[in-house]
Amino acid sequence: MGPGLEWVAAAYAGRPQITMPYGLGDTTDLTNTLSVLKIAGLRAIVESHDTIRLPDGRRARFPALTQRPRGEDPDDAELLLLAPRTVTATQIALAEQTTTVLLVDVDRRRVWIDGRQTLGTKERWKDAAPISVTFAIARMLAVNGATFDRLVRAGLTAGQVDDGLARLGKRVHRTDIGWESRQVGGLVDFAIACYPGPGGVRTRWTSDLPLMEQAERLIAAGCRISGRAISDRPDYPAISKHELPYRVVAFTEHVVDMVALGFEADTIGFAGTELIRPADPTIFLTADAAGYTDRTDDIITANTLLRADYRNADDAASLQEVRDRLQFLADTGYDLRHNLLS
Repeated sequence: MGPGLEWVAAAYAGRPQITMPYGLGDTTDLTNTLSVLKIAGLRAIVESHDTIRLPDGRRARFPALTQRPRGEDPDDAELLLLAPRTVTATQIALAEQTTTVLLVDVDRRRVWIDGRQTLGTKERWKDAAPISVTFAIARMLAVNGATFDRLVRAGLTAGQVDDGLARLGKRVHRTDIGWESRQVGGLVDFAIACYPGPGGVRTRWTSDLPLMEQAERLIAAGCRISGRAISDRPDYPAISKHELPYRVVAFTEHVVDMVALGFEADTIGFAGTELIRPADPTIFLTADAAGYTDRTDDIITANTLLRADYRNADDAASLQEVRDRLQFLADTGYDLRHNLLS
């Protein structure tokens, strides 16, 4: 409370019963919303405390904190006005599927009404890439680069590839032989450190079986092993120097009957196995692109090590080894692709 306003604090000190919770009674500034509607040819006027009227006579009501006065018909507005500070994909989908929603994106000057967008730049592709697809493209370009067509053949749509490359911006560039990181190895650290994680659901399990036997059973059930547990997999020497891990991390696309595989739910907190059903479906796509059928791609493996709940010294050393190996492969791969002398 600033100087000279001590009386305000004093007035509230007694918490009088007639005061409302903070926020109730605040005004809603529709100035910019009305300006965007005007650009869209919808010169609206403010008709009541929570309603605007459009040129065609329809009324649009916006959600208000203030309680509606008694006696007012709550159903006399034809449209619901949404003008959030940040417009989400869910809100856009709602506006495109519901003719009674008027959505205004003030920052980007976009308007949806009657189930269609009437103002603003339309998305180039309806299947524009979510952030997980952008990171999948970064993983596939990080070491060897790839052509546009190869990225599509990996399982992405042309729209997703186009949008993902646009989001990567100056981190990538197109060469005579395809797309790759603008800085040699630059996408390696970016894809490891900045990937926001797989999302989804994680469950913890225990078993009396040796960890490597647990891993074998999970792989046989269609799971992809990640983290330091892959150190025992064939043809993966990068992190095989350390003691075996104390847990197995596995990703799955499908429902896995863990009990039938010899596991039981962990209720103590000493789980030997973490099973992740990720929200990011590209984890399996990039594993396939790398030629792996039993484990995640190397960058997801490194991210798994980075995000470990209880990362010990061996995990940290393994993370460094995987990163160094990827940087080495990116460097030598660039030289080979461009016929540079070592």
